[in-house]
Order: sequence, then structure tokens, then C-alpha cells
Amino acid sequence: MHDLALLSLVKAFWETLYMVFISGFISIVTGLVLGCLLFMTGSRQALENRWAHRSMGMIVNVTRSIPFIILMISLIPLTRILAGTSIGTNAALVPLTVAAIPFYARICENALSEVPFGLIESGNAMGASNWQIITRILIPESLPALLRGATLLIIGLIGYSAMAGVVGGGGLGELAINYGYQRFNVTVMLETVILLVVMVQLVQMAGDYLAERRSLRPVLLLSALLWAACFTYQFWPKAALAEDTIRVGVMSGQSEEVMKAAASVARNQYGLHLQIVTFNDYVQPNTALNNDSIDANIFQHQPYLEGQMQSRHYALVPIAKTFVYPMGFYSNKIRSLSELRRGAVIAIPNDPSNGGRSLLLLEKAGLIALKPGAGTYAKPADIIKNPLALQFRLLDAAQLPRVLKDADMAAITNDFIGPTGLTISQAVLKEDRDSPYANLIVVRQGDENNPVYKKLVAVMHSPSVVKAAETIYPGGAAIPAWKE
Repeated sequence: MHDLALLSLVKAFWETLYMVFISGFISIVTGLVLGCLLFMTGSRQALENRWAHRSMGMIVNVTRSIPFIILMISLIPLTRILAGTSIGTNAALVPLTVAAIPFYARICENALSEVPFGLIESGNAMGASNWQIITRILIPESLPALLRGATLLIIGLIGYSAMAGVVGGGGLGELAINYGYQRFNVTVMLETVILLVVMVQLVQMAGDYLAERRSLRPVLLLSALLWAACFTYQFWPKAALAEDTIRVGVMSGQSEEVMKAAASVARNQYGLHLQIVTFNDYVQPNTALNNDSIDANIFQHQPYLEGQMQSRHYALVPIAKTFVYPMGFYSNKIRSLSELRRGAVIAIPNDPSNGGRSLLLLEKAGLIALKPGAGTYAKPADIIKNPLALQFRLLDAAQLPRVLKDADMAAITNDFIGPTGLTISQAVLKEDRDSPYANLIVVRQGDENNPVYKKLVAVMHSPSVVKAAETIYPGGAAIPAWKE
């Protein structure tokens, strides 16, 4: 299957199914209850209560108005309480469910409102209780609308699940972003999109069929099978994990390939199991480590770590250096700095440390001058001399390779240069071998003397891992930093 292993695609498909099914099931059940309460407390209903109806309605409206990506991030503290972690498929379930419940509650309220009021009056006249009104009249009469609403909900969750990569949730969306978009692999993008389209079509067809036949039996049977599969998926791998297991966070892409080589060395030579957890941005690995969702991370240099610890108050500590991956300025428009035109657009990372790193490199090349004391966290506002009137654009590090066609130069780190087909030797401007920006092995404070992590250091410094890194990053793009 071209560049994508079938196993990875199947795994991503299952992760999407896992997230959508569990969040959908909980959302439909909870949303149905909330929708019934909204309806029953409305005007002319048995439990009419204007204050309760408006309060619930306001909560529903506020929750529905929050963009999903913001909701995911804002719910991280609640996610850790409920799921025990802020990353992974289970972490994605919390924001997916919270976002879906109010949506289905409104669908339910609207569906129940379409039931003829005369049927409700007839039930009341016959002495039916509120429970009987709901279960014997309202839900049966509105079942087709409820099923079609559930179909819309599940399709919406399939789309939302594509953003699960923000919390390392996996799934087809994350696969498409990490291994398709960021690696410039159109095949992966197409394969994942096709699978998502097939999922949506199947859900829509099933929803239409069930609504037409007013049947719940197939839904209950399929739900029972999927719950069994979900419990198996959740608990079986944990029982099989080795005792000496370290969850290591790295960036997806070439860094992940280096860690796969390290995992082989760890298993064969040290009896150590490395569970590789991938991320697609520079923020989540430290958040996950600080929250005990992973045990170590290997992706950052000292200035970035210090900035994160200062701004976010993380209790983290570096225990060893790994490799220096020189930053480079790349261009599709010029071959040397002498060709740089006046007013050229320069794209740099938007995180403080790598943004400052790129500006220091430009200053060293004589293109700009920074005010005294700007240091490693320099920003464009600190530029005091800019003879060429260079224009700076700050972008997420993962987006920088995508702007090479538009910007005159872009400062790209090792994590994102490989998929472009470029190498460090093609950089218009690059750091020297004596760069202070060595990547670090970082753990939580208190774990720095743990013998297990000393094994991890030995693994990363082993000849096999060095050879793998130098092969994956050719031309001097991976320099062992501990050999200084």
C-alpha cells in the first residue's frame, strides 16, 4: 500500500471508530435525557418551569457556541480528572462527548416538539405518568427524527475526531496530518479521506434504513459488540505491557523513526520497552510529561525547555543531551544570501525559543542587528537594524515547509524538513556544528536518578542509534551532542 503500512491504516480506522462510538453512545443517551428535560420543562408541559428551562437552554447554547478546538484545550483539566490522562484516545473522548451532548439535546427537544399535543393530552387523560408519557408516547412517536438526528451527530463526531491529534488521540485525522500533510504524502491523505468518506456514507445509509423501519434492535446488537471490542482494546494491551516500560514523547516524522531504532536497541540490549508517543506540535509533549501522561520526552533544546518551565511552571529536568539538529534557512527562490531582495519575506517559527534562534542566526549572518540583551528569546520587535527591510512572518513550525513557495526564506527545524526532500546541505543559511541547541532527554523532577531512565540515556547514546540518526538525517544534520 505505497508508503503507508496497512497496519497503521487499520489502527487509525479503529481509533476513529473507538472515539466516535463511545462518545456518540454517551452523547445520545445523555442528550436524550437532557432533551426530554428541556421539552418537559417547556411551556404547557407537565414539568413546566421557566427558570429551569431557560437555565438548561443557556448551558446548551453556550457549550454549542464554543469552537471545538478551543473546547478541547479548555477541557484538559477535566479530561485528566475523568480519563486520567490528557493525551490519547481516551482523552479525546471527553471533549467529543461534551461537544456532542448539547447538540443532540437540541435535536431531541425539536423532535419531541413535533409530536401532536393531542397525543400527550390523551395520555394525561388516561392517567399516564410523566415517565410513561416520555417512553410510551414521545419517544416512539418521534423515533424516526431521533434516529436521523443521531445519524447527524455521529457524522459530526467523525469530523470532530479528525482534530483529536491536538491531544494525541490518534485516528484517521491524525494519520492524515502527521503522515500525509506534514510529510507531503498525497497517497496517505487520499487513503484516509477515502476511509472517512466511506464511514460517513455507511453511517448515513444505516441511519436512513433504521429511521424508515423505526427499529432499534440492530443498534442495540451492534452497540453490544462494539462495547465488547472497546473494552478488549482498552484493557488487553495494558495487561501485556512489560514491567520496564517507558512512554517517550517525540515529534512525528523522522524523530519517530530514530526512536523506532532506539526501541529496538532498548528491547534487545537492555530489556527495556519504549512506548513511542508522537506529537505534531511543540506544546503538548511537555504538557503530557508534566501531567504524567508520558514518562520522558526527546524533542527540545535547553532554551525551549527553560521558556516552557518559566511560563507554565513545569517541574521538569533534563538528564542528558542527544543530538544537535542544526536549524537552516531554506528557499525555493534564492541560492545564496547575496540574492536576497529588499523587502523579502522571511518565515520563522512562532514559538519564542525557535523564533529567537532563527533571529540570532540571521544576526550572525549580518542581515539584522538585535538590541543588546535580546538573547535566545529575541523577537522581531527586538530588531534595531534591518538594512534590507526584511518582513517577518511568524508561523507554527509545522507550517513552515508549506510556505517555501511564497516566502523568500523559511527557518525550518529538523522535525519538519525531511518530508520536503531538502537536506541541511541545501540550506541557504545554517547553524554551525557548535550550535548550543542540542536536543535533550527530559523527565519529571524526582525521576532524574531513576535507573530505568539511565538505561534510556544509554540507549540514545548507543552506536546503533547514532548510526540510525545519521542515516535518517544525512549530511551532518544529526551531530551527537554528548561527544563535545
